[in-house]
Amino acid sequence: MKTINDDIIKQLINWRTFRTNQHAVANTLKLSDNDAQQELLNELFSHRFNRYTATQLSELVTAHDTNLGWSITYARLDLVSKHFKQLGKRAQMEHAAELEDVSTGIIRLSDDNGNTTDISEFKLQQVVAQFPTDKTRLFVDLTLRYGKLETMAVLKLNNKQYQRRLRNATSYVNKCRSKFDLVTDNKRDSKLYMLNSLNELFSTIDKEGSIQSWIDSHTKLVNELLADSTVRYQGTILRAFEQASKSDQYAFIRECIGAQTKAQQWIDQSNEAIKEAGISNEA
Repeated sequence: MKTINDDIIKQLINWRTFRTNQHAVANTLKLSDNDAQQELLNELFSHRFNRYTATQLSELVTAHDTNLGWSITYARLDLVSKHFKQLGKRAQMEHAAELEDVSTGIIRLSDDNGNTTDISEFKLQQVVAQFPTDKTRLFVDLTLRYGKLETMAVLKLNNKQYQRRLRNATSYVNKCRSKFDLVTDNKRDSKLYMLNSLNELFSTIDKEGSIQSWIDSHTKLVNELLADSTVRYQGTILRAFEQASKSDQYAFIRECIGAQTKAQQWIDQSNEAIKEAGISNEA
């Protein structure tokens, strides 16, 4: 693309569609509005807008072109997707549990009848990963995120080809239902969250970091652990860990070690069950 002048940029960032997606990026990735704006602009100009000349882009922005608006939305989704893929295991720790106070990384899926389902970015990736080939995984991921028309355009499919791939994917889900049910199980999400949170705690302890900071960011989990512990003064552990008695500190850490071990055992068994379900259904 040729050099974009400041007027085009100004028109673009004042467009309501752009502002809406900018705010969504800021909220999802916990960025300032200015940083979110820059990230979205970079994504648009490096990918979605690179097929336009400066003149074409100026005309489309001025006209508030519908397709260009969708490009902004898709760019925002791509940006968020890249972010969560880069997080790797941190995505499990921070987003897999879908706790009441976690609103980041949520995608709203829609079917052809207008029904919607909210799913976390991490859980969506878990579901897609269960399909057997990269080709099918890409098709399912695009269909769930962007819908039929965008998927057909990106993969250059006609309606007949799209429907055939959709039937094949649906057939695989039905055939391997037990595997998908295990992956999407809410209990699994909760165990993953607990395991990875406690792994973070013990990493913090090894590095002589702030245990109180970890407690402050995991209040709901800490309350659950304290409820099953022998800690005498639980409020002190919550508010001022360093001021708690050594016996209460040790009792809390012992509870965390026990919970970590149980969560790891549960996840290991769950992973084995998923593996076995996949093998038996594909045999």
